[in-house]
Formats: sequence, structure tokens, C-alpha cells
Amino acid sequence: MVWFREVEYMRGFAALAVIAVHVSMNYTRIPAVNLLALLDLFIYIAAHFAVPVFIFVSGWVLAARYRGDRSPGEFYRRRARTILPPYLFFTAFYLVVRVEGTIGFAGVPSLARVAEALLLGTAAYHLWFFALIIQLYLLFPLIVRGYDLFDRAGTALFLLFSLFLIQILWNAGAHLAGAYLGPEWYTVLIRLFPSHLLYFVLGIHVARHTDDCRSAFRSVPPGWVLVAAGAGALLLGGVWVASVIHYGSLTGTTLAVFCIYRVLEPLYYVPVIAVLVLAAWRLDGAGWRGAGATRSFGEHSYGIFLVHPLVIAAAATLWFSLTGLSWADWPTYPVVFIAAVLGSYAAVRGLSVVPYAGWLLGEPRVRRGPLQ
Repeated sequence: MVWFREVEYMRGFAALAVIAVHVSMNYTRIPAVNLLALLDLFIYIAAHFAVPVFIFVSGWVLAARYRGDRSPGEFYRRRARTILPPYLFFTAFYLVVRVEGTIGFAGVPSLARVAEALLLGTAAYHLWFFALIIQLYLLFPLIVRGYDLFDRAGTALFLLFSLFLIQILWNAGAHLAGAYLGPEWYTVLIRLFPSHLLYFVLGIHVARHTDDCRSAFRSVPPGWVLVAAGAGALLLGGVWVASVIHYGSLTGTTLAVFCIYRVLEPLYYVPVIAVLVLAAWRLDGAGWRGAGATRSFGEHSYGIFLVHPLVIAAAATLWFSLTGLSWADWPTYPVVFIAAVLGSYAAVRGLSVVPYAGWLLGEPRVRRGPLQ
């Protein structure tokens, strides 16, 4: 398996970013547009590289593992064992346990609500990822064959550029459809595989050209890659901050801002992926004590992804009851973030020794992430 150790570091970075997104998203509960709300909004936007990184790693590892010597039936059986038990269990769990802001009982769901949750991943705010990754798993044999056709013709980079344009048009079109045809159109379109296909195929490209990609990464000064990623974060976050300041709220933001965001986001996410690859190399080669903790966090990233909304909601509920503070107060965000990181990791490590619990955490045999 090429770059396997670096993959776990990248999963760890992405899992930390997911938690940052889902803690900072509570800026919408702050009644006024103040400095705290704007800072949380910036973090919320800047940390959205998490899902593209997970998708990239998925394409990378799958393409490295399945090189035509395994049958599609074996591939689908392995993917089904990895993803379906946790998805079904946590969909059922989050349908009855509310984790929006604080923890509570959501009531008994209707059959229509259950069907929607299973098809679109709407039982909780993070499960939409499963609706997306299941499509990519199902289409992987076709996608990788299509990539190989372009690669053998020497036009793999043309394919990546084409997917860059297609993805931008698709995601901007999803906002247009949501604005003019109804919000349900956006909900569906943004969960379909073209919305993230570029990152998946980019991972396949890295798997097919590992040595060339290593050389390319090393030929570029790390400082320039970091500057590109930082500039992208400032640009994307700045667009949203400026919009909220101008319009007074996120809901008042115009459709044009949403479309501009969709145009700019790949220009930010691709440099971030490069930065994380370089950071993973440095961590793995430096022997720093914290590197092991980061890698272990990545090894358990699937389980952490599944349980972290519950830990965030429980930590916030306890914090509010003990201190009388709310999501409108500064100390809440770092406290809940740290509690979510440590609590999610501890919960997954604890559950991993419970018989059969690994099947519900996507770790039936080894403690690795979902995207392999």
C-alpha cells in the first residue's frame, strides 16, 4: 500500500476539521452579527476542506488497492460490510436522538422521514457524506476504468481539468436550482457524485502516478503551497464574512455569493490537499511524539466521524448547565471543540474493544478509516 502511513495522518487532519466545522456552525445561534459570529463563520468556511480530503483519500486508497486483480463482487462485498452496518445503525440512532445544538429526544420518526434519511443522509447533519460516498463506491469500477482510458491516452490532466469545470458548474447549478425550483433540488443535487468527483479522481490520479506526484510535490517550495492554501482560506472566508456584514445575516446573502463560493472552493481545496500531504510527510519523518497521536486519530477517523455530533451535543448541554453560558459566549467554542476531540476519540477507542461494536464503527477487523 503506497503512502499508507501518510493517509492516516490526512484522515486525522480531516477528522479534526470536521469537528471544527460542526462546532463553529453554531454561529447561527448567536443573535447578533458580532466578532464571535464572524470568527466562527470564517472557521466554518475554512475547515470545509474536510470532506474533499476524505473523498481524495478514498479515491487514492481504493485505486492503490484495486488494480484489476480483484473482482467487482469482492469489491462491493467489502464496501458493503464497511459502510452499510454503521450507516443503518447511526441513521436509526440519530432519527430519535437530536444533536442540533444540544442533545435531546427527537421523537418517533414517520416512515417518510425514515425513507428520506436513508436516501439523502438527513438523519443528522453529517450523514449526507454517506449518501455521497456510497455513490462513489458503486461507480468506482466505472470511474477508474474511465480514468485509465484517459491515462493511457496521455490525457489524464485534461480529464482533471474537465472535472474541475464540470464540478463548478454542477455545484453552482445546484444553488440555482434550489433558488428557482425549490430547496429540495439543492438538497438532492449537492449530494450527487458530480459535486465531489474531481477530488475522487484526483486521488485515483495520485495512486496511478505516485512517484511523479512525489517528485512534483517536492519540486514546489512548501512555503508557496502553504501561501496558496492560506490565500484560498482568506478569500473564501472573506467572501462570506463580507457578505454577512453587508447583508446582516447569512440568510440575507444573495445567490451570487453562493455561486462565487462554488467557483472558488476547488482553488482552495486542492492546495489544502497538497499542504496536508506535505504535513503528513513531515510528521511521519520527524519522529515527533504528537505524530503518533495524530496518526491514531486518523486510524479511528471513521468512528470519530460517526459519533462526534453526539459528543458535541452532550458536551454543549453539560457545559451550558454547569456554567449558564450558551453558543453566544466565547469560551463555549474552544471548550466544546476540545471536549468533542477527546471525547469522540475516547469513545471510539473504548467501543473498539467491545465485541461486535467494530461493525457499527466501520472497523470489523482493523482500526482504519472508512475510505479504503
